[in-house]
Amino acid sequence: MSEKLSIDIALAHGCVLLTGATGFVGGCVLERLCRLQPGPRKIYVLVRKKPKETAAKRVKKILKSALFSKVPRGKLDRIVPLEGDVASLNSNLGLKPEDADRLVAECTHVIHVAAFISFAAALDHAVRSNLYGSRAVLELARTMPKLRAMVHVSTAYVNVLLGTENTTFEEKIYPLDNVDPVEVLQSVNSLPAQEFEKKYAHLVARFPNTYALSKRLTEIMMERERAHVPLAIIRPSIILSTWKEPFPGWVDNVNSGILGFVAGVGKGIFITNRARAEKAMDAIPVDMVVSTILAAAAKAQLEPTTLHVFHCTSSEGNRTNYGEFTRTVVEAARQEPCHGACLWYPNVRFRVNKWRNYFVIFVYQVIPAYVMNFFSPNSYGGSVLVDVQRKYMKGTKYTSYFSVREWFFDNRKTKELGESLPVHELMTHPMDSSVVDWPEYFRNCIRGARKHIHGERPSEKNDRYAKRQMQLLCFLHHMAPFVFMAVVFLGLVGIVGTSVSWAIIIASIITTIEVWI
Repeated sequence: MSEKLSIDIALAHGCVLLTGATGFVGGCVLERLCRLQPGPRKIYVLVRKKPKETAAKRVKKILKSALFSKVPRGKLDRIVPLEGDVASLNSNLGLKPEDADRLVAECTHVIHVAAFISFAAALDHAVRSNLYGSRAVLELARTMPKLRAMVHVSTAYVNVLLGTENTTFEEKIYPLDNVDPVEVLQSVNSLPAQEFEKKYAHLVARFPNTYALSKRLTEIMMERERAHVPLAIIRPSIILSTWKEPFPGWVDNVNSGILGFVAGVGKGIFITNRARAEKAMDAIPVDMVVSTILAAAAKAQLEPTTLHVFHCTSSEGNRTNYGEFTRTVVEAARQEPCHGACLWYPNVRFRVNKWRNYFVIFVYQVIPAYVMNFFSPNSYGGSVLVDVQRKYMKGTKYTSYFSVREWFFDNRKTKELGESLPVHELMTHPMDSSVVDWPEYFRNCIRGARKHIHGERPSEKNDRYAKRQMQLLCFLHHMAPFVFMAVVFLGLVGIVGTSVSWAIIIASIITTIEVWI
């Protein structure tokens, strides 16, 4: 009788090497590994040292977060921090020789989550961090005699080329004509950055960003060089807060992609979004990504000769869109307002035209941030807000390519993977995005942002104050056009000397244009 798929059995008493544990997805993977029964006996966590923080200190900081509140303290002892860097040019990921030897001798599973996620990165940086780093992890995995499975986390948008909107992508590796990832690596190490960029400019021009290109090259490289390594590749789409595990709404910081937008909407600091409301927003809760990673490890262990590719997505079956997402988040921000100061009444409008969107960001978000910084340079509402708005304006340039278009991802293999798990495991390893109630889930996203990003705690007094503040902001929001019109009218009459009748007409036209913009 064939062996049945089981996460608990596959990882029981094993030894796991995990990269990217200080990130959003990697941290959730680490938490889930700690709660497995009986679970791995050791979890080696590869962490880059910072100038003022050792690897051990960074891991200790993660373990103190609310994410690990359900993990029995005794189970944290199995976590072993190792100082290294997946992008290190030194051999064996920058590990100490004795640490590398220990991994080779003991590891049964490798979960590679670490990645340099920047849509604006120069190609050489993206290649060194993602392609070179992943190859180094794979090379180390090939030397592990006890290895049962390796999982590499990619992205669902890895195959998105310019001009491919409305395409449905399958769960397979797509070749890239006349491109050798190894040659790209050799070039990045031998050529000056400017020459390297010039050599592959034609390739960059085919992709929406260098991140997607570097991940595409990585997948092709892994297919060619995996040798005997039992390998699974996971392609998640837009990763959002936890759905259920370990609790709803977990998010670690404002840099967690679109969740930073959610947090900003709650504070009224983002009022525009370049997106098409009707376009599919392929969102996936992070706990479902974690479940797919662990289930894929079990699958690769059962079928080691097959290269497994799984789409961790939602566009096939239970689809949501940017309109539903934004509308729900805005309504939740109004009904359950944030404690503390809000810049403005939560209200987001879609603007497809990029120049119109930039204009609104600059006039209604960036300029007010600078004004606040001028009058209160040391407050949160000042200097930090300026930085947030500048990042938002820059980020829109890269993310809007995806929010005004749509793609679809065939996830039949992932569905089959979930259906193969025992029923009791699916209770703690949710994988089926078709059962997600998106509006309620999005409301939990903003509740999670309030708690874990803004640091709010339940308080009836603060809730009452927040609701009164929201009522005032609502009044000001609806009065703003009339105030604007009155200011224009008085300026035309008192300063320019325009007649009252013409001043009314001109002020009405200018106000209408302002409201439309």
